[in-house]
Amino acid sequence: MKKVIMIVTNRYDPDIRVHKEAKYLVDRGFDVEVLCWDRENDYINSPTDKIDGVKVRRFFPYAKCGTGIRQIRSYFKFILEIKKYLSKIEFNYLHCHDLDGAIAGYSVKSKKSRLIFDMHEFYEMQKEKLKYKEIIRIIVNYLQNKSDAIIYVNEVQIRHLNDKLKSKSIYLPNYPNTTDYLGVKKSKNSTLNISYIGVVRQFDELKNLMEACNSLENVFISIHGDGRAFNKLNSIKENYVNTKITGRYNPKESSRLYSDTDISYIVYSKDNPQHMIGYPVKFFEAIITKTPVIVTKGSVLEGFISEHDIGFAVDGESVEEIKDLVSYINANRQVLREKIKNIEKIQFSYSWEEVVKNLENIYNDTL
Repeated sequence: MKKVIMIVTNRYDPDIRVHKEAKYLVDRGFDVEVLCWDRENDYINSPTDKIDGVKVRRFFPYAKCGTGIRQIRSYFKFILEIKKYLSKIEFNYLHCHDLDGAIAGYSVKSKKSRLIFDMHEFYEMQKEKLKYKEIIRIIVNYLQNKSDAIIYVNEVQIRHLNDKLKSKSIYLPNYPNTTDYLGVKKSKNSTLNISYIGVVRQFDELKNLMEACNSLENVFISIHGDGRAFNKLNSIKENYVNTKITGRYNPKESSRLYSDTDISYIVYSKDNPQHMIGYPVKFFEAIITKTPVIVTKGSVLEGFISEHDIGFAVDGESVEEIKDLVSYINANRQVLREKIKNIEKIQFSYSWEEVVKNLENIYNDTL
């Protein structure tokens, strides 16, 4: 049995994208073990785990999430700890998720293993890293050259790659497992339910939604998920009579959350290029659950919804624009029914079960 080591720099409880890839490989007969950095020691009493056949091994060099460069010593300690662990075992593939995972993987790679750089994002376009754009581009390009395979989620990520690098690049976008959502049946009530479902990063945009809808009748806002903006939003929720903030949810609950959602709110800061060019999994979850969307004005998602007529675009910085849009939808519910009819035409076009087969271009061993 071929051994796959995956490296992630989160606590893996589990990381949904990574877990879907790992589970697919387990189902194909690979022995998959995820090495993860639980930097805040949330699972200090669970250093090893097994989820859906995927082995999990956590490492605990302490660091506070969101503190940037101050985590560097703990990050290097994490690399040293996984290097020590890997020196004692045999493995065939080293599958590294994101840039920090790839740096760690390159540092501990064995001569016999294949190095895979799984690029979940477009790193040099992340807002907080724009000033280091050229340095990050050099690092990313170096790791791409040293990798045996590259996985990307967006065509923009490989736009400037040479033919040699493109030839070893595999497309694996953030599509949902359709089987997880096929049973979704929408709740019937008179209230217009607008939900954000996912990692809660954008305080300003979500607060503006809450502010815009606070005085509207028959409108209810739900924010599901945790993230760096969760605590701050949660601390002000009492000021908003029609807002519910629930925090972290089990991914298996996702279909239930969509059943209570009339519109999925997928609005991010316009100042973050990463968000303006990205296709988050929640966008495709909305499609599979026949949920119209509100997206960021000027983003690639606006072009998509315009082409298929499945939603609306708004400036997330403008409380008045958000309020006007929600008021219009609330007074003209038939527009949602029209959007749903259009979603039905593409509902099953973005399936993880189909696109994940692209992994076989990398993991093509006869088992």
